[in-house]
Amino acid sequence: MNKQFFLEVEKEDENLRFDKFLQSKINSLSYAKIQKLIRIGYFKVNQEKKKSSYKIKNSDKILCKNLIDLNTEKKDNFAIIYKKEISLLHENIIFENKDFLVLNKPEGISVQGGTKIKFNIDLVLAYLSKDTKRLKLVHRIDKNTSGLLLIAKSKIMANKLTSLFKKNKILKKYFAICIGKPADNSGMINYPLVKSKINGKEMMVLDSQKKKPAETFYKVLQTKNNLSFLQLEPKTGRTHQIRAHLKLLGYPILGDHKYTSSKEHINKKYNGFKKMHLHARFLSFYLDDKKYQFKAELPKYFIEILKENNFKVEQS
Repeated sequence: MNKQFFLEVEKEDENLRFDKFLQSKINSLSYAKIQKLIRIGYFKVNQEKKKSSYKIKNSDKILCKNLIDLNTEKKDNFAIIYKKEISLLHENIIFENKDFLVLNKPEGISVQGGTKIKFNIDLVLAYLSKDTKRLKLVHRIDKNTSGLLLIAKSKIMANKLTSLFKKNKILKKYFAICIGKPADNSGMINYPLVKSKINGKEMMVLDSQKKKPAETFYKVLQTKNNLSFLQLEPKTGRTHQIRAHLKLLGYPILGDHKYTSSKEHINKKYNGFKKMHLHARFLSFYLDDKKYQFKAELPKYFIEILKENNFKVEQS
């Protein structure tokens, strides 16, 4: 016998996308499975089929067509297919408490979805913690950037952490290896950035109208063999900010083929580096009067380049 039940819409759920609302309520189903069930009418809003993009209203009644056990529903094929990737993320959790967890994200894994991206962290948040609370992203780093990623365990905590990022109250430090040697040992890169399409690729370029300021402080730790080991502190949070800023400064990141021209890669030695050498190394912030500090270990390929060029691996 078919049974029906309703999912409760709370005040904080208002204006959420339909698929995101369901994802926050049902931990046992992947995001991909939820979208499929929406398409076939398994979930309805006020007895009507809606698209995944529908924005939830406080007065809505969310109907589930058939009764399912929300706590014991078997994980679908998505979790089986990406078992290796999910296991890798588990291995890279460096801190977890009741409010949030900290991940040392491996290079090559996207934080959120996009064109031609089949796997991303946002899709598997339900599998990253034994905690029954729904995990929520509060910021992102690029697919090819490794390092620290904060993930909240509730909407309230997500709002707190997001607010800290927006108010620039979270100290962020990155390590990078770039091609060339900056003229100054330290300084502030102050190039306003705007999104543009170049040769069909979406990139950040210099904003000639100066409407979107962007600032990155850099410090040269060491330079050898036409490579520089840098520490960087982004003061604003533009897309690809560090990558675009170093490119505009004239010293693109090793392995960042999106922001490095063919001329800069004319040396065959550099052509072989497919992995981008940018790492979110350090995070520090105060939350509810308690100070948190996190440091993410460098990936193996990053350390190998440092050792090969006689750079000191451990820096402040």
